Amino acid sequence: MAPYFTSLHAGVYVYNPLQAQISPVPPPVVLTVLDSPLVPFNITKRSNNTIYWSDFEQTSPDWLARRGGWWISANGYKGSGASGQDNNGGIGGASQYYLNLALSSYVEFYVGVKIRYTGTGWAGIVLINNNLNRLYEISINPSGASARLNIWSYNVESLNGWSQLASSPNFSYTDQWYTLIVRYQYTPTSIIITAGIYSENGVYLTSVSATSTSNRRFPAQYVGLEIDGGSAIFDDFVLSRRSPAYLTVTGLSPNAYARLYDSNGSLVGEEVSDANGTAMLSVVKDLVTGVGDDGVLQIASNNTSSSAKTSTPLIGGEEYLVSSAKAFEGYADPTYTGATVFFYINCSELRLSVIQLYPVSAEEFDVSLILESIEAVGKATFNITLESSSMSSSPITIVNGEVISPHTSTLTLRQKGLKVVVSGLFFRSVYMAKLSVEYCFSSKSVCVSYPLTLYGLGGEKS
Repeated sequence: MAPYFTSLHAGVYVYNPLQAQISPVPPPVVLTVLDSPLVPFNITKRSNNTIYWSDFEQTSPDWLARRGGWWISANGYKGSGASGQDNNGGIGGASQYYLNLALSSYVEFYVGVKIRYTGTGWAGIVLINNNLNRLYEISINPSGASARLNIWSYNVESLNGWSQLASSPNFSYTDQWYTLIVRYQYTPTSIIITAGIYSENGVYLTSVSATSTSNRRFPAQYVGLEIDGGSAIFDDFVLSRRSPAYLTVTGLSPNAYARLYDSNGSLVGEEVSDANGTAMLSVVKDLVTGVGDDGVLQIASNNTSSSAKTSTPLIGGEEYLVSSAKAFEGYADPTYTGATVFFYINCSELRLSVIQLYPVSAEEFDVSLILESIEAVGKATFNITLESSSMSSSPITIVNGEVISPHTSTLTLRQKGLKVVVSGLFFRSVYMAKLSVEYCFSSKSVCVSYPLTLYGLGGEKS
């Protein structure tokens, strides 16, 4: 007679009718709890580089018009934007919309803005003097299917006239949102202006640089928007001590993949962290993430993906710290035939490998998971699957505390083992889920069941 195997919480036993006694035997499969990865749960700003920012979601007294028609329209890049129509009545016969904030104490700063232009003239950023009668203009100038990036001065190099200080090669121009990034530097002998232009998809197009040494040069007192011919819409205005083209994220694991999304799920920027856990994400696609109220940072490392959401504005030029903690801790019993896992992180959209099943012999086994019971305070929602290096079972599914699917499909356990993966977790609820890890010899003659208990503690570990 073939021996009959069963399982108890203390281990695996074999019944031998010839000996007429029960004796423990080493289990042919062992179950171990994996080390938890560090999972992000909070994002905080560590720098203070932004001098001023606006997503132009509403009219603000911070902005003043120097002729032209200016208003907040619903046609911004995301949400509303600042629309302008030139009437030739401002400085140099153009129209300006400037920030009423004195900047003459700054010897260096950056300005970024998104522009969508309709016309054959110029649209861009201006640096204006204290008396509102001289300026430097950094603008795009379309002509059919191409455009140039220019730097002009008015009433500086030429008395009461325009002078072109620099012009880029032509770049391909279509009706889309362009991002303009300007760097301003003031020295005792010159004004240095450098600018770059990017497509709506964040692709670098061209750059230009100029130096003004005229004795009529001036330290920039105001910065603003300008149209000279036609009309334009502006969005995502950032005035900063650092380039708003990049957003820095620290506190990551080395070689972690960081992706920044707006609240609608659109990808803003992505980058892999360096050996110090720092990633610099290009955010020229969206200098102020979303409409300035929130964003989602997704971090992937060591086969774990998780997301941290913030209501803090995520702005180019700033540095943000990701705070992380272990997502779970657990232990296997002394015989490695059962395990208990405690989840701590208050986080959603998380995927964790928590248990590894190893065969201790060359045999193959068919393995599945069975949900025996769940007790929850709140609306627990998650999936549990078995996964190999190449396959994944159908999941055990719990939605708002309701069991949708109580067991997985079966996978074959070979030398490399299987992992128990928990995903889609919402740890705001407290719950206890009791499962069985059932494996059968390939002949189906014997099946053994191991207990597995998962506890959700409802938040960050204290």
